[in-house]
Amino acid sequence: MGRIALFALLVLLAGCRVSFTPSQEDKLPAPTAGTAEEREVARKAAEGYLALIDSQQYEKTWESAGPALKDMTSEFVWINTLKLARKMVLPEGRKLQGFGFSTRVDTRVPEGEYVVVQYIRRADSATGTEKVVMQRHGGRWMIIGYFVHKQVNFTADAG
Repeated sequence: MGRIALFALLVLLAGCRVSFTPSQEDKLPAPTAGTAEEREVARKAAEGYLALIDSQQYEKTWESAGPALKDMTSEFVWINTLKLARKMVLPEGRKLQGFGFSTRVDTRVPEGEYVVVQYIRRADSATGTEKVVMQRHGGRWMIIGYFVHKQVNFTADAG
């Protein structure tokens, strides 16, 4: 499957809305770093979800997913999106890169408590990022998104 076809399939499976000219109401609040305690709780939750994803226990991620995810998509779409995204993950170990706490992470979800936990992986000339997006609901962090981005860095041989 070509890159364009794979991208189109991912967009369709995720039910994403693509906009190149966001309106004023599409503006999201700037994320904050959170406190040390907030970061530690979010890190533990994100790593729990990543352990489930790494071991291909996709159904378990759906069982504990937040309402924002369940309101936007189905279990079938979620599981298949995870399977496709996992094909892009680099094999090297992940390293925590940062946090973004916010009251809103997407215009389609209600205001609340959200966090994006980002990890980085490096392998040879490639760099990959993984983002785990979570919603605080019922006093705990629940997964509502998982995104993978892989970039290959080419260098010209001066020889």
